[in-house]
Amino acid sequence: MDEERALIADLAQLALAQAAPEELAVFDESAEEYFADPEAAVSAANKGQAVGFGLELAMITPAALALGSVFVQALVAIVSERALSAGARSVSGQVRRLLRSERPDPQFMLSAAQAAGLKQTMLGRAQALGLPEPQAALLAESFVGALWSEA
Repeated sequence: MDEERALIADLAQLALAQAAPEELAVFDESAEEYFADPEAAVSAANKGQAVGFGLELAMITPAALALGSVFVQALVAIVSERALSAGARSVSGQVRRLLRSERPDPQFMLSAAQAAGLKQTMLGRAQALGLPEPQAALLAESFVGALWSEA
């Protein structure tokens, strides 16, 4: 799995730990299926079909992985701008630090406005994927909450 896929998977797992922890038991298989054919995995999940390896559950993992992709792209854009001005060498390294539980470099932490913007982006994308409003809101909040808190 390349670095971007690993970031997407890590974020999706963090979000699912809050939104649908029961799906973590089959996350690796779901992620493999998703990365093999993202559109088919999301489409099958939206229709309540089995996700390739035989699960007959209405899973949100494919949607979480699709949202993770959008989230990583948005986060990389934010961090890239700061990394260039700070002279940092690795954008993905800075993003990884944001995902860890320890405090990242303060200049790379998200502001409240950026976190709110990311949440709105995630909510819009979740709704576009056809997730019901409660699931869309929970996933959007879970992604942003996975790396930003006011505390």
